[in-house]
Amino acid sequence: MAQVNVNQGSTGHTETAVVQGGFGREYMVHGSNGVMRATLAFSCLVTPEAGDKVLINCTAKESHILAIIERPQSTKMKLGFPGDVSMESSTGDIKLTAAKELTLTSAQEARIASAKVSMSALQTNIHSDKMSVSGGSLSSQWNEVTSVSDAMNLIVGNLTQRLKNCFKRVEGVEQKASQNYLQNIDKTLSIRSRDAVVTARKDVKIDGERIHMG
Repeated sequence: MAQVNVNQGSTGHTETAVVQGGFGREYMVHGSNGVMRATLAFSCLVTPEAGDKVLINCTAKESHILAIIERPQSTKMKLGFPGDVSMESSTGDIKLTAAKELTLTSAQEARIASAKVSMSALQTNIHSDKMSVSGGSLSSQWNEVTSVSDAMNLIVGNLTQRLKNCFKRVEGVEQKASQNYLQNIDKTLSIRSRDAVVTARKDVKIDGERIHMG
């Protein structure tokens, strides 16, 4: 092992070593004096793996892993933080770019706070046991929409729909309750039923040039 003596006083000396294994922030390394225990330095964010060639600082009382110099086995890297982490760019941007997958995992809660959020994807899948969405206004544009639900409750102050064609099939019962019900048909109104009942408390009016009954 190569050894570089910096200061043999209280600062100790630095040398290279090979990681044998470890857990948490404590590792066993093989250096010039054999196998020894070394603690991962606070500023060393890359988690060491067995076989890594590392730079360590040794004193009479303790040893620390300062950096990982080489990883012969692979190029995979894991960043480990002993506590809370905050990334901040006060005057610039922060970008995360991945050639394959980007995964964000949180055991409790994930938050996004921004003046504007933009998302672009060829396919988006969202699963949630319970979802709550609120806002001032919603604008949605889709070429095709498919919605499947066991039950749907819709509470709206005013509902306006403009459709080119509407085809609806109800397998059970369709019921409407309203104070007034108005229909304006430009051309033809056709109602077919096995049985039909029209009940009014006062007047029933049918007006047309020709009326065929039976």
